[in-house]
Amino acid sequence: MNGSITRRRIMAALGVGSVGVTAQVLAACGESTPTVVTKEVPVEKTIIKEVPVEKIVEKVVVKEVPVDKIVEKTVVKEVPVDKIVIKEVPKIVEKTVVKEVIVEAAPAAAATTPIRFMNYWAAGTRWETMKAGLEEFDKRYPNIQYKLEKLPPGFYRDKVNIMFAAGTIGDVLVLNGARMREFSSMLLTLNDLLGPANINIDDYLILAREYPDKVDTENLSVGPALKGMPFMSAVNGWVYNVDKFEADGVANPTADATWDSQLEDGKKMSNPDTNHYGFHNGTGGEFRWLPLISANGGWLFSDKKRPATSSGFNTKGGQEAFQWYVDLAYKHGVSVPLGEIPSLLFEGVTKPFATGKIGMEPGGIHGPGGRKLRVGGRFTWDNMPSPKSPIGEVRYSTNELGHFISHRAEDHGTVETSMTLISFIAGEYFQGLVADGRGAIPMFRSVINSDRYLGFQPGMPKSMDLIRDNFLSPDLYGLHFFDGWAQWWNMLHDEMTPAITGEMTAMEAMANAAAACDKHLKSLQAE
Repeated sequence: MNGSITRRRIMAALGVGSVGVTAQVLAACGESTPTVVTKEVPVEKTIIKEVPVEKIVEKVVVKEVPVDKIVEKTVVKEVPVDKIVIKEVPKIVEKTVVKEVIVEAAPAAAATTPIRFMNYWAAGTRWETMKAGLEEFDKRYPNIQYKLEKLPPGFYRDKVNIMFAAGTIGDVLVLNGARMREFSSMLLTLNDLLGPANINIDDYLILAREYPDKVDTENLSVGPALKGMPFMSAVNGWVYNVDKFEADGVANPTADATWDSQLEDGKKMSNPDTNHYGFHNGTGGEFRWLPLISANGGWLFSDKKRPATSSGFNTKGGQEAFQWYVDLAYKHGVSVPLGEIPSLLFEGVTKPFATGKIGMEPGGIHGPGGRKLRVGGRFTWDNMPSPKSPIGEVRYSTNELGHFISHRAEDHGTVETSMTLISFIAGEYFQGLVADGRGAIPMFRSVINSDRYLGFQPGMPKSMDLIRDNFLSPDLYGLHFFDGWAQWWNMLHDEMTPAITGEMTAMEAMANAAAACDKHLKSLQAE
């Protein structure tokens, strides 16, 4: 195997994770369809005897023809025949004509070495999409075999770490940019494989190609080296309960909304005594509080070096943004405190927004298909414009995941078939299924702009265009991955979470996070 295992990768294999990137055995084989030509020849003697359920023809002479396959009523190989049993004969036939069947069989394609295919689309809408896509792949490429290792998201991430460290990783696997950077030496570069696979890379919507000046969006590539084929993409935004807004006399949100105006709307929808709140603010940073920090003058890092020199979230504007986020629950009482969430939930509902008691929430809006299942038709909901920060800005955190081919495919002789598989998943047919199920943002250019994706479906948001527009906004940013990023990410969340759970002030948490994260970044500079 190519590549080396660093101390950091061994640490990752023992349990250090990153932002959510996360398979049953399926086999596919098949054979070609034969060409059949028939002509009539007379039979010298045919004796047919009437029996209740069968007919016996003795001494039938059939011209010998070589064939490879059996088709209906086809003699495969000439041998002396004493008896041929023909069922369901209604009466005696005095004259019989036997048709000589000549089969010109096309050679069946040889089955390939199975691809070890690791994937985390293992449940719900996403699994239905993956299953339907692979069924079509089986029809188009019956000779390509694969072993699908279908794993839950969290376990998938941990298993990938361990298998990279142990040298037992699959041939094809889905990764985010953090894992790509960490294990890039063990992944194939795909540029030279695009031509033989008849791929036009311009058919795909890849952020690093759309915005070449935004180096933080390199999720599938390392500079000019393409490492992965597009699979799915994600972006943050806001969703709101249309019915609750109406019931509480709050006007539908508009693009003119600000953090201050949104707070006032949240107050109108909040009644802690009845477990109703204007907001739900979770602990996750990627799509919740980090975009707020970025919209108010902060960012993840102070620069775009790899690795970054220092963190960039603990600025004056960043502090104001995080304080506003925390104050919604612990100062203004318009966001449900995390400790009170269980009192909102009921059987079959495990997410606060899905209860119908929450007015709005920030988060990832790229998977409305999953939210539809959680809401279950109990109320009408939609996407809403992101409110502007005190400096009048919005920011959108983007992410893209791809399918990558490891060097293990070279050992197994599956590089070509693996490229066929990941190109199919990146292509128009499979991405159309992503558009139908809406478990993520599709990455085939024509699909993301189609009515198939943007059109209304019952139980889905009417403003699907907001998902696309947020993802492609000039105000987007990427997570700026580098080797060692995952550890920085975990430290950031470990230190910021106590403020969101009410165990620490926002400023204490930010100071602790900055100290721990910057110490880690400094250690990376010395390597």
